[in-house]
Amino acid sequence: MSRSIEVLLAPPWPADLVRGAHVAVVDVLRASTTIAVALANGAAGVIPVTEPGDAIALGHRLGRDRVLFCGERNAERIDGFDLDNSPASFTPEAIAGKTLIMTTTNGTRALRAVATAASVRTAALVNRTALADALAHEEGAIVIVCAGDADGFALEDAIGAGALVDTLLTLIGEVELKDGARAAALLYRSVAGRLAEAVASSDHAQSLSRKGFARDVTRCAALDTVNVVPTLRDGILVVTPAASPV
Repeated sequence: MSRSIEVLLAPPWPADLVRGAHVAVVDVLRASTTIAVALANGAAGVIPVTEPGDAIALGHRLGRDRVLFCGERNAERIDGFDLDNSPASFTPEAIAGKTLIMTTTNGTRALRAVATAASVRTAALVNRTALADALAHEEGAIVIVCAGDADGFALEDAIGAGALVDTLLTLIGEVELKDGARAAALLYRSVAGRLAEAVASSDHAQSLSRKGFARDVTRCAALDTVNVVPTLRDGILVVTPAASPV
């Protein structure tokens, strides 16, 4: 089977491109970063849902003592939820052993939209190499889905996708690079020497900083600080081992 890499730079995400592909969902600020941090810090799993009401209903079915409600709307913690969407909130003391039910403005919506994929993982700058190692072992099409922002393009997600493509190209031999992947890789390479500055310049980063989350922006712009591969299994994101080098 021929191997290819594509990046879907903004929603909506064409269903025919996702179906049967190995998908990585990128939401650098902040869902996919927070998911990686949470799993690295001992969360039992993360269940992405679309709406706050879905989270509450599911949590009560699973048992309130087992779960934490996590997420945001307009970057702020949802009323009645245990945690927001800041990676700083997901400490081992707060989440170890718990199942996290998460809803966010963009990231969890993207995760719910790629159900027809052959496999689904979440990717961020913080776990870029671990994700690339895992994807490099897959055969067939790799599709990187940018969650975007407010139904449009998000600079930080395109940079994150480009970082993943750039690393994949060092791990995979012959591969067909689609235009979206080529564009994302070129973008990443143009800012790689000033990555934190480039991420911080994005619209969403500036909005987060105005709301007091500047430290989150800095943390989300760091490369390879977490060595986990969040993988969707039966609707739950769990840790799968980082693959050995190809």
